[in-house]
Amino acid sequence: MWDNSGKKRKLVNVLLIIITIPLIIWLVIAIREAQEKMNSEDSVLMEVYQQQQQEQTQARKKEDQKIVLEYQKDMETVQKYLPGIICWGDILTKGTSGNVSFPDVLQDMIDENLCDVYQLSKAFDDTAGFSKYDWSTFKLKIPVVNMGSGDENSYTVLGRSGVVPFVIDKEFTIPAGTEKVGILIRSESGSDVTPMTGGSEGINNVFIDGIEGELSIEADAQRYTSSSYYYFNRIKPGKEVTVPKGTKIITDATDKYKDYIHVVWIGTYGNYKDTNDLIEQIKTLLARQTNNSDRYIVLGLCSSNGKWYFGGTYFDIMDSAMIQAFGDRYINVRKYLISDGCVDAGIEPTSSDRKYMESGVIPASFQSNSGNSELTASAYELIGNLVFDRMDKLGYFDEVREELKIDKNAAELLKAQTQ
Repeated sequence: MWDNSGKKRKLVNVLLIIITIPLIIWLVIAIREAQEKMNSEDSVLMEVYQQQQQEQTQARKKEDQKIVLEYQKDMETVQKYLPGIICWGDILTKGTSGNVSFPDVLQDMIDENLCDVYQLSKAFDDTAGFSKYDWSTFKLKIPVVNMGSGDENSYTVLGRSGVVPFVIDKEFTIPAGTEKVGILIRSESGSDVTPMTGGSEGINNVFIDGIEGELSIEADAQRYTSSSYYYFNRIKPGKEVTVPKGTKIITDATDKYKDYIHVVWIGTYGNYKDTNDLIEQIKTLLARQTNNSDRYIVLGLCSSNGKWYFGGTYFDIMDSAMIQAFGDRYINVRKYLISDGCVDAGIEPTSSDRKYMESGVIPASFQSNSGNSELTASAYELIGNLVFDRMDKLGYFDEVREELKIDKNAAELLKAQTQ
């Protein structure tokens, strides 16, 4: 009996093993097939994902390229019509009263009305996938360069610009080393010039006889009379060179900013024979513009030889000649400050102001306390705004406004602010 039971259990176990082994094998095969199927599906999904990623990358590249091309087109417009503005002049352009200059004010106006309003994103539809794009690198910059410097006469300014160069007035030798050597300079026109007495804008580095170096100035008690004594030192050691009298000094600004719109304010400190001579000097400076040569601004004098003159007849004659020469590109600064300056500046004219104004001189409220013909910060603020408004009226900003959609962007910003 017991033996039969044992045999039965063995038989059952054998049967179970016979049944279980195929089942296990089937399960292993099924799991393996499922795993292979899953791997295959994962591979397909990965391929699809990679393809999608590639497509997205290609689409993004196309978007990037489209944006960059649009930006380049905008910048080409700027480079063509308004790459920058350069202001040539003396201390009135440099601006020392209240640390304000009219070129600084002009820069602020251009930034506020053009550069800060520019938004490349407005050229693209937000629904097309551009809404989350980083636009911070696509900016508009229109620089205003201040080339004002000291109590300089007109030929000194022309010398810094390179249109009527400074020349060596006495033969000298450039040493082989980099030490300073004294030189004498004049204008190519033969006039006395005094650069670097109030700044070195546009001068260094210079080239003399093809040798690059620096021009500097030092007061020398034994030589100092009505002009200063200058020094030259080469940048790199080389061969000793003897430089003959009449050799031109090529300033750093000579070949720079020629595409920029020019604003010219020279003559306050003299060095012109008469009004016609000053006009010709201004035209010589303006002739350096190689692009948009019909776009410039000329500012009129408020004083003569660094002094205020009562009686406006002299300036009236000059202003008349300037208007004939330059038309609406000429701004009569003196007349503006006399007629509208106080009102625009919010200044109540004093009795002294009225006395000056009746005599054809700008109000005392606009005259700096420096003792010469410098103006106050409030006057420079007015002049900067005046220059911007005149340039705007003459259409100097039109192409940039239109092509870069500046006015449209400004209107949308204003609308958003008022809602």
